[in-house]
Amino acid sequence: MALALIFIITALQGSNFGVLWSVGVRWILGGNMDFNYQSFMQPILNWWQAITELSTNTPIMITFWLVVAALLMSMLVILTLSRQIATYKALLTFSVTPTLVLDVKNATIRYVNPAITAAFDQDNNTSHIVAQCCFERLSHLTDQTSVTNDVFHIKKLKKTLRYSAVQINYQGRRAWLCQIEHMDTNSATISPWNMDGQIINSLFSSNSALIHIKTLDGLILSCSPSWATQFGQSVEQVSGYFEHDFYSVSKLEQIKSYEKYVLTGEVQEYEEWSMVDDNNILLQTIKYPLYDEHQKVVAILTVSNDQTEVMELNERLLSENSEHLRIEAELSRHNSLLNSVINATPDPVAFMNGNGKYVGANHGYCEVVGVKHADLIGMDRQQLFSHDKKSWLLEQENQLLVDGKSIRYEEFLHFVGQDPRWYEICKQRYVNSTNGESGILIIYRDLTERKRIEHELEQAIEKFDELSSIDELTKIANRRTFDRKLQHHWSTHCREVKEISLLFCDVDSFKLYNDNYGHPMGDVVLANIAQVMNEQVHRGADLVARYGGEEFAVILPNTDEEGAVRLALKIIAAVESLAIAHAHSNVAKHVTLSIGVATMWPEDESSEAQLLEHADKALYLAKEHGRNQYCVYRDQEREPAMVELNFDLLKH
Repeated sequence: MALALIFIITALQGSNFGVLWSVGVRWILGGNMDFNYQSFMQPILNWWQAITELSTNTPIMITFWLVVAALLMSMLVILTLSRQIATYKALLTFSVTPTLVLDVKNATIRYVNPAITAAFDQDNNTSHIVAQCCFERLSHLTDQTSVTNDVFHIKKLKKTLRYSAVQINYQGRRAWLCQIEHMDTNSATISPWNMDGQIINSLFSSNSALIHIKTLDGLILSCSPSWATQFGQSVEQVSGYFEHDFYSVSKLEQIKSYEKYVLTGEVQEYEEWSMVDDNNILLQTIKYPLYDEHQKVVAILTVSNDQTEVMELNERLLSENSEHLRIEAELSRHNSLLNSVINATPDPVAFMNGNGKYVGANHGYCEVVGVKHADLIGMDRQQLFSHDKKSWLLEQENQLLVDGKSIRYEEFLHFVGQDPRWYEICKQRYVNSTNGESGILIIYRDLTERKRIEHELEQAIEKFDELSSIDELTKIANRRTFDRKLQHHWSTHCREVKEISLLFCDVDSFKLYNDNYGHPMGDVVLANIAQVMNEQVHRGADLVARYGGEEFAVILPNTDEEGAVRLALKIIAAVESLAIAHAHSNVAKHVTLSIGVATMWPEDESSEAQLLEHADKALYLAKEHGRNQYCVYRDQEREPAMVELNFDLLKH
C-alpha cells in the first residue's frame, strides 16, 4: 500500500516518478540490482518521467495511474507469495524427514519430498501405501486441524510408523501436511506366528474368553472375536493397531503394573471389574510370557474369563468354566509360542493331522484320555476309539476334513482307569499355512457336574410334582389330581366309547366325631379310611382321592355299574372292619361310610361334571335313607326312581 501511494502522489504532483518506480521494482525483485539491469531500465524510466510531467493534471491520467498502482500492488503480492512458496518447497525438498501433502477430500498425493521416496520406494513404489494408510486414519479426524505422534502399523510392509499432521491450504485446496517417522518394533521377531497362526485363530474362534497377543511395544498380533467385539471391532480391524488405540491412559498404566513381572518370565493372575458391551463384569485375567527360540520374552498372551456368573450363580453349575484355568505343559513338537497358547486354554485340547495322528495336545487332554504326552504324540487316533464307535467317528472326521463344518456333540465317555464322565466335544478343521495340510482341532469340555445338577433338578421337580398331587394328611391323591384325572379319563372314554364309573363317599356324622373326640383324632380317622379304601383298589388306572374334608372319591375307568357296586360294598365293609368307636353317631357305635354310585357312557354333549353331579345325588339319597350304605344313580327319564341298597340288609 505504501508503494501504491507513492505512485499516486508522483502522478498527481509530477515528481521524480522514474526514480520511485526504479526503487519499487528493485524492492519487489529483492533489492539487488546489477549494472545490466540499470542500463536496460534507465531509458524506460526517463521516458515514463517525461510522460508524467506532461500530463499530471489531466483527470484521465489520474485514473490511469490509479489502475497502474493497483496492478503493481497485485504484482507485488503474487511475487511475494511465489517467493514464500518457493522457500517452503526448498525447505521440504531438503528436509531429511519424510514429508507428503494429502488432499483432504480425495486422498490424492499433492506433494512428496525426496526423503519419503528414499525411505519407502527403494524396492518398489510403497509410498502410495503409506499415504493411503495415513489418509485412512486422518479421514476420521476432519474436525481436527492437527495430529501429533499418532502410531500405526502396516502389516503389508511390516513397518510401524509414527506421524504428525497439520491442515494447510495448498494450491487453493485443503490438504494435510504429514511428516512420517519409521519406528523399530520387535514384531518381526514373532516369526512362529506366521507358521501356526491358522491353528491359533481356529482355537481363538472356538473360545469365548477375551484373548489377545501383543508385542512388547503393544502391537496387536491377533485376538479372539470376543476381545475385538468389546471395542465394537472385528478381528481384522484391530490387527495391526496398538493397545493404546483401545485403552485409556489409566488403563494402560494398570496393565503395565502387571506386565512388568511378565517381562521377567512370571505368569500374572488378577481379577478386575470391567465395562464390556455396557455391562460391568468381573474378569479373571492371566498374562503369560511368550518366548522365541532363544527363550527371550518377545510377546505377551492375555486370557480374560468372565467370572460374573460364577460369582452370582451356583458355583457348581459353572465349574467347567473355572476348574481348568491353569493348564501348563508342552502341546506338541511346534514352537514355544503355540505351546503357550494351547496350554493357556481352560479346556482339554488336542489336534491331529489329516492322517489321524496326534501332533499336539495339552496336559488336560492327556489326563482325560489317560495317555502320557510323550506317548500321545504320533499315536493313531483309532487306538483311542471303542470298537462299536470306530466306524462312526472315522466317517464323522473324514466328512469334517472334506466340508470343514464344525461338529459339536455331547457324549458319556468311560476311559480306562477313570470314572465315566459327560463331555461336550467340539471338532473343527484347521489348515497349516506353511504346507497347506488340513487337520482337526479337538476340544473337550467336562459337563459331568452340570449333568449331575440337572439330574438332581429333574428329580426335585418330579418330587415337587408328586407332593403337589398328594394330599398331605391322607397320602392319597388330592382334589387337583382328581380333577385332572377325571377330565383325562372322560375325554379318553368319550373317544373310545367306554363306560366310566365314579364313587362319591362321605364319612357319616363326622362333624360330631370332631366335636367330641377332637380334630387330631378326626385326622387319624380320615387317614385310616383313606388307607383301607386305597387297599381295595387294585387296578393301576383306578384312583382314590380325597375330594375335600371328610369326602372321598374313586374314579373307575372302563367299569360298568355292577363292578362299581361290588367295589362300593368292599369299601363299606373295610371301613366297618376298622371298628373305630363313634359313640355319638346316629347310625352305629362305630365310624361308617355312605357311598353314591354313578355310571355313564361319555358323549360329546355331556361332561365329567354330570358324572360328578349324579354321584353326588346318589350319595345324598344314601344319607337320606339312613347312611352306612350305597345308592346307585338312575336316570329319572328312563327309571322312575333311584334304586337303594341297604348295606345292613345285604350283609345278612
